[in-house]
Amino acid sequence: MLNGALLTGVGLGATLAFILDPIAGARRRALVRDKAIWSAKRTGRVLDATARDMAHRATGIAAATRSRWTSEEVDDDTLLERVRAKLGRVCSHPRAIDIETRGGDVTLRGPILASEVDDVLATTASVRGVRSVINELESHDSAVGIPSLQGEGRLAGPTLDILQRNWAPATQALVAMTALGIGGLLLAAYTGRTDS
Repeated sequence: MLNGALLTGVGLGATLAFILDPIAGARRRALVRDKAIWSAKRTGRVLDATARDMAHRATGIAAATRSRWTSEEVDDDTLLERVRAKLGRVCSHPRAIDIETRGGDVTLRGPILASEVDDVLATTASVRGVRSVINELESHDSAVGIPSLQGEGRLAGPTLDILQRNWAPATQALVAMTALGIGGLLLAAYTGRTDS
């Protein structure tokens, strides 16, 4: 008990001497003040970004839920852009595919790698507003000799935030809260075990 009080006193004395030093103390206090202001601003920006991200996600979830229960007529231009946006996640060369939309019917034309055909057709059929998919794609086993399939094709990657390299602010907050909750449960379980 005495050792703990002694160490606390020594630590407090050293901190006060460091901060209140007449020669370099003013500079040190200014550095501490500047760091505190910077941290407060950064925390405010992070909290603001997290709040906006969560609000946008909530709006998106509400819109997606509403759309499941209503049958909306989608104009051809909107449907075209929805399909185009989805194809970049399942096709390495989405610009090689020509998309035509007419009254909910989507026609796909152009060269494509054979390994991607099923994913492209399934993804297109799952887009909200698509009634049918007409497959006029030219399937190729390799990109050799097909100019529009040349170059380093790149898929956009997973849509699930947790699988991406850079997490959105809401995902970071959720993971942090989950980790704190699990840590708290483990600590409570550990202290409960040691008390008995």
